[in-house]
Amino acid sequence: MKEELKKQFLDKARTHVNHVREKITGDIARRETKGTVMKKTAQALHPGDAIAQYTIAAHNDVQIENLKQLYPSPYFTRCEFKINDETKTMYFGKFSFNDEKIYSWVTPAAALRFENPGTASYTRPDGSIQTGQLLSKDQYMIVDGKLKFLSTESTAVPRELIYQEHFTRQKPGFVLPEVIEQMEKAQDQIVRAPYPGPLVISGPAGSGKTTMALHRVAYLMQSPETTELFSADSILVLVQDVGTRDYFSHLLPELGIRGVEIITFAEWALRVLRLENYQIIIRPGQNEKEKNLYEFAKLTTLKKLPTDLKYNKNIFVLLTEIYQFYFDKIQLALFAKQKHERALDRFDLTILLHYHLKTFGEFTINKEYYEQSIRNTYRKKTKAFPAQYNLMIIDEFQNYLPEQLSLLKTCLNHRLESVVYVGDLAQQTQLGTIKNWGDIGETVETNRLVALQKVYRNTKQILLYIRALRYSVQIPIGIKDGQPVQEYICESAMEEITQIKKIITDASTGTIGILAEDKEYLTEFKKEFADNKRVHCLSRQEAQGVEFEIVCLVGISENYSNADNLPPELAVEIKKVERDLLYVALTRAMNELHVMGKIKLKNINN
Repeated sequence: MKEELKKQFLDKARTHVNHVREKITGDIARRETKGTVMKKTAQALHPGDAIAQYTIAAHNDVQIENLKQLYPSPYFTRCEFKINDETKTMYFGKFSFNDEKIYSWVTPAAALRFENPGTASYTRPDGSIQTGQLLSKDQYMIVDGKLKFLSTESTAVPRELIYQEHFTRQKPGFVLPEVIEQMEKAQDQIVRAPYPGPLVISGPAGSGKTTMALHRVAYLMQSPETTELFSADSILVLVQDVGTRDYFSHLLPELGIRGVEIITFAEWALRVLRLENYQIIIRPGQNEKEKNLYEFAKLTTLKKLPTDLKYNKNIFVLLTEIYQFYFDKIQLALFAKQKHERALDRFDLTILLHYHLKTFGEFTINKEYYEQSIRNTYRKKTKAFPAQYNLMIIDEFQNYLPEQLSLLKTCLNHRLESVVYVGDLAQQTQLGTIKNWGDIGETVETNRLVALQKVYRNTKQILLYIRALRYSVQIPIGIKDGQPVQEYICESAMEEITQIKKIITDASTGTIGILAEDKEYLTEFKKEFADNKRVHCLSRQEAQGVEFEIVCLVGISENYSNADNLPPELAVEIKKVERDLLYVALTRAMNELHVMGKIKLKNINN
């Protein structure tokens, strides 16, 4: 295409973007006025009618929020699709805006954006195949109303770049909705896979596993053929920790998803067991050896639970009766400290859930609802409802005990059995976790075992460094380049802090993660960088599921393994967990990786 024609094409595209944004602004204003009137009118209505009016107003508020999310980037693909003698122009974006022929990415026709010009088809809601001619396809990247990228292709002209802005600043992070624009056809098929049965999404760190799972939730809730099955209150998303929960809670609304329960397993267990004013602890003990032996004793207990006991509301009486046969004096003292502090770990909660289910036959959760009286007034009440879900997302499933996963499976709607396991068995960071699907009696069909290969997070240099440490990683073609991984010999934490200060000075922007094997090692780092909001100090275990522009891995020493002088069965598993945790830490870096300690990692026999 000649440059003059390209300019005309670009000018027309920019005009259309501005036109659509003006229309969106007008629709937002109209809906806000409408919402204000509805809420004001509801105040004077009969209680029953008022609730109906407020429900409609709430739906209107959701539409307003979706339009506000759409405004910065109204669409990312334009298709001209000919069916028989009729040609339809369709734009696809994060949400629908029918006035301008913009359709949500979850609509069946949105699959056309992955097809080449020519004969193409998509599956309609009733299961039939709609075939036609994809005459042309334009792809856009629109950021804050500005066109950053535009390409076009058609049956007459091969794909051609019309415009691409040269970015002078690196993006500060990975924004979830952009994945909708960049999703490959295979990944789109994951999102749209039939809902019955288990689905496994695995892959290396940074491959987009969790992103695909979140899109799966959005698709099932918004697609016309599944929306009635998958309401917000029928979905449970289980995450590893509070930090990940907060992260998900911010991202899902950007896909139009609100009201979905995002919770840790521990929080869910406390709710089911009706336990209040208890704290959750991770790996009690004074040192790594003590922590490992304590967990091993609890794991041994979990495998040999007495069959004649029932659930007791005085939970520490029940746990004491179970543990007394397997704990030594040191472990009994640790448990007494737990009791005094009203603290529970993952083993305690799993055992309590086991006996609760055995005693009562099901799990229930208290929920609030409104009851109408004979005088047509409404009052809020609380009732126990079965803890049953039509869809369950289990993030980092490889860190769950088999017993935990088996307990969760009892809460699935057995007509649907719709569960998505997200994770990687090569990243097991806790003792006693699932080793294979046979551990929980799960059968996963081959076509529902999805392995993502491309890594979107790390640079080529970081992946090469990880491979040099004898980890099995692929180096995708076209992966971004970056700085070589830097290793520093530091004799103390203060020397590492000094080095990190230099790194921060050189890096004007971006988040920095300081990661250590033990939380205790980070005490001085937390004090030193307490006022720097860019810096986050985490243990390797806490770092799973997060990412930073720059990672500083600190505290590397020759005393790398904590598996010495442990029972052989435990030592083997501890060594694997340690190696997997190191892999997790290394893969948190998006752009730069710095490794510090008394010895270089490559000199340690991993």
